Amino acid sequence: MAPFSALPYTAKLPIFLAFAMPFRPVRALIALTAACLVFSGCGRQPAESVGAAVAAETGGIATAGKGAGFAWSIRFPALRPQWQALDTAIHDYADASKREFLQASAANDRVKDLEYSLDMTFSVARRTADFVSVTATGSSFTGGAHGTPIVASFNLDLNGNKLVTLGDLFGDPATAFKALSDECRRQLEGRHAAKMRDDPDGMTPAQLAADAESTKKWVDEGTAPTPESFGTFLIDGLDTKAIGVTVIFPPYQVAPYADGTQQVEVPAKVFYDLLKPEYKDAFAIDTQARQLGAGVR
Repeated sequence: MAPFSALPYTAKLPIFLAFAMPFRPVRALIALTAACLVFSGCGRQPAESVGAAVAAETGGIATAGKGAGFAWSIRFPALRPQWQALDTAIHDYADASKREFLQASAANDRVKDLEYSLDMTFSVARRTADFVSVTATGSSFTGGAHGTPIVASFNLDLNGNKLVTLGDLFGDPATAFKALSDECRRQLEGRHAAKMRDDPDGMTPAQLAADAESTKKWVDEGTAPTPESFGTFLIDGLDTKAIGVTVIFPPYQVAPYADGTQQVEVPAKVFYDLLKPEYKDAFAIDTQARQLGAGVR
């Protein structure tokens, strides 16, 4: 795989443009990068591309079962043999989830006359030159007002062939979590404020102020600078170097259940200087854009 410095200009351009302009959702950058990869080739073999990973996923495995008053279904992607650590992790997670579900289904105090269900899908969500990110999504229903959402992620360091947590990327995790917390709070609170400006839903100024205060408290608690707050994340990018991380917050963590799962895309400029030396080369960042971005926050 060619180093970033050796890539043709057409492959580098979308990365540099992304950090020279105001930050946009990573899906837009991924689409732009993909277009450049089509025209430039980037010197990579098809087996190294996220397209190949997605294609392989279509050949994955689905398992299912049912019994008296319950049914379950789990789908796995077809991962490459060298990703064994990742494959083991997702199967261990699936086995533990299924075991817990079956125990609840067979419990003496289970809710009668209700169909219990477990539905889970593992998907390759991101693929950079150095990382693969897989998500687990779905829901489990074992009684109650609604099902329990399944929100989990697994991130493989391809160079070390090991799973990594977000804290593993940083020399000083506490400082990194503080930076991530500040950025996530800024985006989440700004997102909610914009929503209420566009559609106040007939609320009075006093009610809007109370809503803003409630939202701030919820966000502050859900984004506390701890490993637990940032346990679910993806390392963003497409084939080349990573460009940031997407932090995923399950329902209830930073917003009401009705608002669903929340995601915050954090550009690498927020935390690049805090990365361990061995991970700095895995992320692409424009120095001038990082300095400008730091000045406006």
